[in-house]
Formats: sequence, structure tokens, C-alpha cells
Amino acid sequence: MSKFPHLAAPLQVGAKTYKNRIVAAPIYCGTFINIPGLDGVLKKGMTDRAKGGAATVTLGETAVDFVGASREPFPPIDYTDLNDPTMPKLKALVSEIQAQGALALIELSHCGESVEPIPGVEFGLGPMSYTREDGMQIYGMNEAQMHEVTQHFITAALWMKEAGMDGIMIHAGHGWLLHQFLSPRTNRREDEYGGSLENRARFPLALLSAVREAVGRDFIIEMRVSGEECMGENGMHLDETVAFCKLAQKYVDLIHVSVGVYRNPILSGEFSSMFQPHGLNMDASAAVKKAVDVPVAVVGGITSPELAEEMIATGKCDLVALARPLTADPEFPRKAIEGREDDISQCIRCFKCFMGPLEGVDISDMPKLFGCSVNPSAFCYDKELLASVPEKSKKVLVVGGGVAGMTAAITACDRAHQVTLAERSGKLGGLLFFTDTDYYKKDMKKFKDLLVRRVEKRNIEVLLNQEITPEYIAASDADAIILAIGSSPLVLPIQGIENAIQALELYPDNSKAGKRVIMVGGGLVGCEVGIDLARDGREVTIVEMGDRVAPESYPMHRIALVDEMERLVKVRTGLKCTSIRRNGITCLDKDGKEVILEGDTVVHALGMRANSKAVDALQAAAKVPCTVVGDCVRAAKIYEAGVEGWTAAMKL
Repeated sequence: MSKFPHLAAPLQVGAKTYKNRIVAAPIYCGTFINIPGLDGVLKKGMTDRAKGGAATVTLGETAVDFVGASREPFPPIDYTDLNDPTMPKLKALVSEIQAQGALALIELSHCGESVEPIPGVEFGLGPMSYTREDGMQIYGMNEAQMHEVTQHFITAALWMKEAGMDGIMIHAGHGWLLHQFLSPRTNRREDEYGGSLENRARFPLALLSAVREAVGRDFIIEMRVSGEECMGENGMHLDETVAFCKLAQKYVDLIHVSVGVYRNPILSGEFSSMFQPHGLNMDASAAVKKAVDVPVAVVGGITSPELAEEMIATGKCDLVALARPLTADPEFPRKAIEGREDDISQCIRCFKCFMGPLEGVDISDMPKLFGCSVNPSAFCYDKELLASVPEKSKKVLVVGGGVAGMTAAITACDRAHQVTLAERSGKLGGLLFFTDTDYYKKDMKKFKDLLVRRVEKRNIEVLLNQEITPEYIAASDADAIILAIGSSPLVLPIQGIENAIQALELYPDNSKAGKRVIMVGGGLVGCEVGIDLARDGREVTIVEMGDRVAPESYPMHRIALVDEMERLVKVRTGLKCTSIRRNGITCLDKDGKEVILEGDTVVHALGMRANSKAVDALQAAAKVPCTVVGDCVRAAKIYEAGVEGWTAAMKL
């Protein structure tokens, strides 16, 4: 018996059987398959999900035409030509997915009035005629244009059926064309396609009906909707989404409930951040599920099998759709169903794998922008490295028990090396010790604890409270050494800095911080520690010398972070701290004017400095190959630490 019987249960969806209740939500545009580098993102991402046990794997947003429907200059597909060069590539990928026991689907979309001024695009289509702020002319669609767009969906769907797909997902959410017609925010027409929901739904329903008639009942049609638009009072709300789903259910086999709009993905909740609740869309999916007779899937912040099981068991949904969590661990479904849930790398919602809206991003640069903080192999396309086998088992000494060190030790042990992991403190975890008490870092704590569990379950010799000196290195009988000794807080020569508390010293006990806190340093650490203190009831003012806070954070995370900061803390930018007292600081603004800020406690977060001197001394003493990874190369994030530790071990 599975610990998660609801997740493990099969489900009839249309003419197909989904083998379990975990589906891989659409991610990575299907047209990536035609772009060198991005084709690797698509292929590995999709096949890994299939191998990991997902019931279905859905390729992401794919335009139904490449003049008005596509938002990026992706290589076009001629859906009228079954011999288009993309066909054999897609057929091969579909076959790989299906060979692993998963059904293959693809999300078809039309961006409507959100079209970008890419080559060949001179105007956009939408419910209403207007001129956008950027000068792009948008034309309100007439019935002939509605018919033409409907034919594009039909032609694309039939082409996908020919490619071997088991079905399609039609995108009627996230502010794309069909959603633009449905929403009173974007559809203010006064004809039979505007006004009441019945009128606003007229074109989307006609399109769904026509596609269903064209593809038949043996081909799955899923439909994606935004339960809530989250764009103000004039947007589309849950009651109307539910009503639309009741009307649309006769044409679709499954309804996929998301939230928000693409043009405001963080603040509308389309992509949930670490500051938002897990399973944030479950109430919306529950409302839809109560109203319709077809199965309902829900996406959004579902990072654990326990939550997924509970959602299905309590009637919130019939299936859970996972996107980023299957990048974090493609084996999530298999591990959950087999009772290995404690070995799932749960997504920490850091946005390293998703840089945000793609507009303005050079497509050729995109492959190197992808990454996963908890799965270092996720975006590795070095087939030789992935397939490599060590020539012999080596004695490996890993110095440092943080993310880089633990990842290196785990990977080396899994590759049959004899591993010793030495840590100078009394416990593993490195700088992630603060996640034990930081409210916003509960998911990061789970990752830290996972790495510790993985070390403990392996035949790795762990030496705690072990100071590794040059003499120790010189006397070691290791065949290879990996140094991961981390970084230390940077202390700048600011007058009176001894009167301030370094931010990480507030963990695990922040009681030494008074009621009014001044945080000197508005980088990622200062901002995140600041909001954690504010959540505990402190009045926090963050002081930053630059023009913006947290410039080093991932773009999507920064949007969420700044939004959280606006609710909880005060921010003062453009101020250079010149002196610190126990109850305040003196600063200079950009004009050289003195500014004095008062508080009960001053905290500083001025960055981290790699422990490079210690590294140099240890390297000099080494008599065998010595690789340096993580923070001790330069202050790094979890992603860099994990990837470098993993890569170093893979190359042994």
C-alpha cells in the first residue's frame, strides 16, 4: 500500500487513463525544440519528468501561429505541412515520453493583445481596439478573425495529433487571448461578444467546440484557466471562472486551475514565491470541482506529497499539476508512490529556474540562465559527464559541511568513492543554519535537512568539530580533495561598527534585537533578515547605499521580496553609512547631506567574503588534486554551491 493512496490511484480522463494523480504542468515552450541549447532544456526536462513517474507530461506554451499568436521570435512551425522539419523532432520526443509510461500533451496558446513587436508582427488582435503604450496597434477582432484564429487552433491541434500527442491543453487563462475575451477588465465590447459572461464566453466556447469536433473524442483536450485574475476589482473573479467552466466542460476532458496573468506573474500569483502559501490555488480548484463533472487539476506551490495527498483526499482537486517541483526532483511522483518521500528534493521557489517574462531576453543567452538550486543536474546537458563512470574508487576528502560540501560528498559516495566529510562546527548545514528559525526559509530548511539525511544514510565518514589545517591536509592519504569551506561576513571599516550586530548573529535567537532596528546593507541578506525581524514585531528600517535593494537576487524573487518589504519594512536607498552608534547611525545622502537615523539596535549585512586565505593555505599543502567549490571561491548562492560541489564530484 502506498502512503499516498490518492496520489497513486489511476483516473479516467476522457478516453485515456492517467496512471496516477500527479501530472507535469506545462513548462518550457514547445518551440524550444527548434532552438540549439533550448532544445536540451525541453528534451531533458520532459523526458526526466516522464521517467520520474508523472502520469502526463505537458510541453509548455506553444503558439498556434507565428504571426499574431507568438510573443517571441521563435522559429515558426508550419502546421499546414505535416512534413515541417519540426515534425520528426517532436515525434521523437513524444515517443520518448510515452516509452516511459506517461501521456504526452502540449499547451496551445494565442497571446492576443499581449503580442510583442517581433519581426513580421505589425499589430495585435484582442477583444478591443486601442493603441498600446508602446505604440502597438491592437484591433478588436471581428467574426472573420475569430474564425481564422479558431482554424489556427484546429490546424495546430491536428498537427499535434499527427505528431503522436495524446492530447492538447488549450490556454484560456493567464491573460492570453481567450482570457482577454472572458475578462471584463480587457473585454468592454458592446456587441454580442461583450457585456454578460454569456457574451464574453461566446468566442472561447465556439473555439473549444470547433476544436473538439475536429479532433474527436479519442484525443484529450485539457483547458487551463485562471481561477482568479488578481488584477483588481474589474478583473475576472472566481464566480465567473466557475460559471465559464460549467459552460465549457462539455468540450473538455479536464480543467486545469491556475491563477493570475503573465504580465504580472508574481503579484498576481501565477508563479508563487516563498512568501506565498503552499497550494495557494486549492480553494479555487475546489470551487470549480464542485461545479463540474470533469476532473480538475490544480497547480501552484504544491511542493510536498503530503500536501498533494491531502488536497485530493479533501476534495480540493482530482489531480495535482507540478511544474517547478518536477524540475527540483523529476522523481517526485515515483518517490512519493514508492514511500521514499523523505528523499524528495522539494522546490524552494527561488526562481533560479525561471527568469520571468522572456521579452527582451536574447534567446541565445537563455540556456545558461536556467538552473535549479536543489537539483544541480537539472540543466546539465553534458552527456559525457552524465554518463561517465569513475575509473576506480578513490579516497575523497571533502572539507566543509555546507551545501557545496554535502552535495560533493553525496555525489562522490554515489559514484562508489570512499568519502570523508570534515566540518569544523558541531553540525552539518553551513550558513543554512539560519533556516532553522527564519520564518520565510522553511522550504530552504527542508533542503538543508534533506542533504544532512542523505549524508547520514550513506557510507560517508563524517568528522564534526574537525579543524582542517594545512598540516592535516599534508598528512592526508586522500586521492582527491574538495574544499568547500565557505565564506565569512564582510566587516567594513565603518566608524563604530563594533556597536552593530552582524545579521547572522541574530540566529537562532533574535532577542538581542530591540523594538526599532536599523539594518545597514540592503543586499539579499539584509532584506530577508529585515523582513524576518519585522514579522516578529520589530520596526525595521533598511539602509542601502545603492539605488535599489537586493540587486543580486533572481529577478522574479526580487519582485516578490520587494512586495513583501513594502508591507513590512521601511527602505532608505542612496544613503552611505559613515558611523554607527548603539542606538543609531549617521549617513550621507547623494548630495553629501548628513542624515541621522535613530533606533534601538543596529544590524549590519554588508556582504560575504570568501575564505580565500584559508583556501590558499590548504591548497598549498595538498599533495593531490584539490578542487575549490562554493562560497570559498566567491560569495555564492545555493545554486552555485550545489552545482560546483556536484560537478567536482562527477569529475573525480
